[in-house]
Amino acid sequence: MDVLRLRWNGTELVDITGAPEIPLYVADSFLLNDGKVVGFQRHLERFTTSAHRQGLVRSVDAFLETVTSALPREGAWFPRIDLTERGELEVWIRPAPPLKDTIVLSTSVTDPRKEPAIKGPDIPALNEIRAHAQKQGAEDAVILDSLGRIVDGSTTCLVWVEGETVLMPPLEALRVDSVTVSVLRDILRGQGIEVEERWATPADIEGCELYALNALHGIRSALSWVNGPTLRVNHERLNVWRNFYAGQTEKLPVTS
Repeated sequence: MDVLRLRWNGTELVDITGAPEIPLYVADSFLLNDGKVVGFQRHLERFTTSAHRQGLVRSVDAFLETVTSALPREGAWFPRIDLTERGELEVWIRPAPPLKDTIVLSTSVTDPRKEPAIKGPDIPALNEIRAHAQKQGAEDAVILDSLGRIVDGSTTCLVWVEGETVLMPPLEALRVDSVTVSVLRDILRGQGIEVEERWATPADIEGCELYALNALHGIRSALSWVNGPTLRVNHERLNVWRNFYAGQTEKLPVTS
């Protein structure tokens, strides 16, 4: 099946595949595998919260319920739900690309984000710095703040391990509230491990394990950082985390 784009008309989803794309106020995407998603309700809640923060006053409940019904129950997909700048609600039903458990990173020379705490408006700019990273032989770009400290990736959130301490940038490092990170936090908390927050420059994580998290690939180990720190790879930890993460899949709810 090719990519399908549907727009909510207030009552049903209408096929608008091929129509011109419209800039976004909000977007949220997730991996859908045979009708199962990790953190599905968290994705819907984040979309709802972000839409209201962007000024949408009407409810999105009926739209999200209809989208849930329309999502495929077989195969691997990477749907995205959108709120456009014109106030339209849409869903893209897209085949999932090939998945990986490792990644190569590079440093972005700029932070192009205008709405760092909301997923959607900055997607085109983030795609540009990711494309630049790919020209350097990497797969994702790491965004630093004005002091050279790690904030986020262009399509990933970053978590590193020093000894047995799991770390991530602090809350004031403005970035999208990652569903994947929240799921990992819950997994680790269940094992008695808290994720600590700490500022770090690339040089500060020299020799550490670094993990890139997002809703498509889940948890990936950073193999290397182009012109950056040397990283340690712990395949055992990666496998344990990925297995626990895969165990968090939820079946899509049955809707009327």
